[in-house]
Formats: sequence, C-alpha cells, structure tokens
Amino acid sequence: MRTASASCGAALATRTETANNVPAPLGFFRFTTPHQAEWLDPAGAVQRGPLADLAMQSSHFRLLLVAPGESITLHPIPLPSRNRATWARAVPYALEDYLADDIEALHFALGTTPDDGRLPVAAVAHAELRGWLEHCAEAGLSPVAVVPDPLLLPWRPGDWSVALEGRRAVVRTGRWDGFATEQSLLELLLNQALAESGDAKPQRLRVWGGPPPELAGIDGPWQIEDHPPELLQWLTISDPPALLNLLQGPYSRQAHWGRRLRPWRAAALLAGAWLALQGVTQGYDDWRLRQELIALRAGMERIYRDAVPGATRIINPKAQLETRLRELTSTSGNDGGFLDLLYRGGQALASFPELTLRSLSYRDSQLDLALTGGNPAVLDQLRQQLEQQPGLRTEVRATQREGQVESKVTLKKAAS
Repeated sequence: MRTASASCGAALATRTETANNVPAPLGFFRFTTPHQAEWLDPAGAVQRGPLADLAMQSSHFRLLLVAPGESITLHPIPLPSRNRATWARAVPYALEDYLADDIEALHFALGTTPDDGRLPVAAVAHAELRGWLEHCAEAGLSPVAVVPDPLLLPWRPGDWSVALEGRRAVVRTGRWDGFATEQSLLELLLNQALAESGDAKPQRLRVWGGPPPELAGIDGPWQIEDHPPELLQWLTISDPPALLNLLQGPYSRQAHWGRRLRPWRAAALLAGAWLALQGVTQGYDDWRLRQELIALRAGMERIYRDAVPGATRIINPKAQLETRLRELTSTSGNDGGFLDLLYRGGQALASFPELTLRSLSYRDSQLDLALTGGNPAVLDQLRQQLEQQPGLRTEVRATQREGQVESKVTLKKAAS
C-alpha cells in the first residue's frame, strides 16, 4: 500500500544567488496548453510560445512554474506536534476528512515557517504534478520551484486580494491561504471564506482586473487596483512573495537529480564491481600461472634427474638437457650410440601401448629404459622383438610393486 508523500521545504526567495553571490534573476512561467506557455522574463516582458522557445531563452535565468490554484488546495492547519520530524507523516491524516481525494493519490508540501501556530500545507494530486514536470522535462526545462498562483498575489495583513482573468478568479486570503475558481462561483466561495474567517475578516478587498459584478453581494470595503495588463505581471507585485514550493519529497530537485543519476549510479557500481573483479581475476590468474610455472619447472627437473642420474646442480633443465643430448650425439660416433639405441627402443615400444616410459638414462654406451604397465607376457614379447634386431643386446628385468608391474629394459650394441 502506498503512503501519501509529504515533506518540509523552505520558502523560496524571489532571487537566488550564484556561486559568485550575484543574485540570479527568476523568471515566471505557466502552461497555457500542455506544450505551450506564457512567461515573464526578468525584464518584465510577457511572452508566449512553445515550451521549446522558453527553454532556449531561459539559460540566463531560473524558472518558477506558476501552478493553477484550481488544482491545489491550501490548508493552514494547527501544528500536529512540536516535533518537526513527525509533521510529514501526520499532515495527510490530519487533513483526510477535509479532502475529496484519497490521501494516497495526493502529494503534500509543507511550509517551514509556522504562522501563529499554524502550519502551511499545499495538497496536489500526484498525477497533476507529475504531468507538469513531465511536460517541462520533455522541453528541457527544470523549474526551481512550483508555486500555487494564489500565493503569488500581493498580500499584507488586513487585506485580501482578488485577481480576475477571463473566466478565472484567483483569491489570496492570507499569507499561506487562498484559492482559484471560476468567476461564476466567486461570490459563493468568497462569502464562505469570509464566514470561516471569524474575527480575522479582511479590512479591505483589493481587486485586480476591473470591478466584478460577481462581487456585488460581498459585504465589506473593496478597492479596485490599477494593474498591469497581464496576470503574470500582477503575480510579481508582492515583495517578497510567500512561496510554498511544491517541489518537496520525491519531487525535490535533489530527488530529481538522484533519479536522473540512478542509472549512471548503477552503471558506476557495476563498473566498479567489474574492475574489482578484474583485479581479483588478474591476481588469481597471475598466482595460477606462477604455480603452474613452479610445477612445470619441478617436472622438468625431475625428468632431467631421471635422464641424467647423479646430476647435482640444475639451473636450466631444458638448456642442460639439450647440452647433454648434444654431448651424447657427438660421442656416439658411428657405432650406433645413444640416438641409435633410442631409435630402436622407441620403435619396439610403439607396438606396446600398454607400456609407459617413465624415464631413460644413457651411460657407457648403454641405454636403460624404466617402464610401467603391461605384464610378464607383454614384456617377454617386447624382449623377443628387440632381440630380433641385429647387433643389439637386450636385457629385461621386471618387478611387481603395489599391484603394478615395473620393468627395466637395457639396450646395448652387441660386440662385433
């Protein structure tokens, strides 16, 4: 089950400061259609056009989105508790009985400055706020604040403000209170607000936009104000305006950038994990290769010792064995020597795959082959095959150790 979102946010001043402490101008804009807007640039000129045009012009100032008061309800409520940390959780349920929508469908923005023991609260549907922000994002706009238009009307204690624009009426009844409606409903809602105000009734109703016949039934003094021709220009008269920013909680700029960076954060984490894994893998590969090299060298030394019995100093087994072979070849002469005996023995062993050569040695014109495998009958066949070769003396000795036959075959050229 989702819970309603609410959080506390500071009121936003009409000017923001850059890194050089120079005030950066603030530009107001509002939607006229989902993809069209009108905006007031810092010079005070009102322009209209596609959101893309606003995006191109807004690089030198920060944007404040003026939200229609018809979509937002304002509720200054008694402080839920002295503990500020509990306000966000308590506010939705404190207002549940006064709202037509399910609180789970609403976003609640809170003011940080209680006024006479009352906490400013704005409620807006998640779908509405998300829609505004999505249209902004599609056009490349990133407003610093989203503020209900009633709170941008001029206000001072004892006065209420009413702005008339076409069929709309925007009303501000307090520092953190107000509403927007159709002009046909203005008299009804304004009389209701006056009845609920009790002793805090306004001393004056200030009206922008001409004398409205809809106010004929309103008791109390009201004053027609001179006004600029555009509503956005009326909204900047207040100095400074009380701004209750809707961009709080999941809609805050921090959360916005967190969402935009989330995919990159995941990618960065994956890249970090990959690099760490590569380091571990590389380290493991280096260690495994070192172990294999050590094992290979030990095997080469073992083969060398088997081939050259009595060897005591082994530095490079491969080079030393090659040197030994060259020596044997050079001393074998034309009497057959090592290579001749090795060739004859190898030819015979090729016929007996069940026999495995473990080692060989050559000394004093005699080649000794150490074998494993086979059985006495196989060894007898090997002896007979070797003896059939002219000029070769053969001797085969066999023993059995731990169920395995081990044998030694001695080959020597017969005396002529």
